[in-house]
Amino acid sequence: MTQLGIDVSEHNGEIDWKKVSEEGIRFAIIRAGYGSAYLDSRFYENVNGAHDAGLKLGVYHFGYARHGGELEVERNFLLSILKDCGLLPKHLPLGVFWDVEEDSYRGREFPRPGVINRMCHAFCEGTVDAGYRAGIYASASWLQSCIKAAEFGGHTLWAAQWWKECTVKEAGIWQFTDHLEVAGQIFDGNRILEKTDGDE
Repeated sequence: MTQLGIDVSEHNGEIDWKKVSEEGIRFAIIRAGYGSAYLDSRFYENVNGAHDAGLKLGVYHFGYARHGGELEVERNFLLSILKDCGLLPKHLPLGVFWDVEEDSYRGREFPRPGVINRMCHAFCEGTVDAGYRAGIYASASWLQSCIKAAEFGGHTLWAAQWWKECTVKEAGIWQFTDHLEVAGQIFDGNRILEKTDGDE
């Protein structure tokens, strides 16, 4: 049976991690920040709480980059957060993810699919060079059309598809719902689809 997990950010508020673990959650992917300089206000609290509760960890960063130069700034900022809080690769068996979505911030400057694909490759390459397992989070449709999932062998693809199954065959983690009730709160629900370093 696949392991059940959640992803969280400051928007989830205070989380009772002990209770989350007691209710069967086995892993958490925690937002570190967004853009080039914004730290999630509950990142340290969530990392410490999930770790102390015995959950396997991953982190993600919400991307705003419009081109490779901005992507490098975002990735370096994320890696500096991990270094600052002492999160070594061994502490993040699920990996470090770049979250790629449409957003109003970039507006008309939103990058074309080819640029998105190249930025995803650059994020993964730079993250791996820093010693971490790398991955990309996106909707199933984006993974297949813009990002070209088949090109990312060796990295973990985290697919958002709120349906009865995940249709991205290359995906390692599936976000299957935005309404999973755990410990009296509502979270995005996730399952590990294949054996990763974080899946014993």
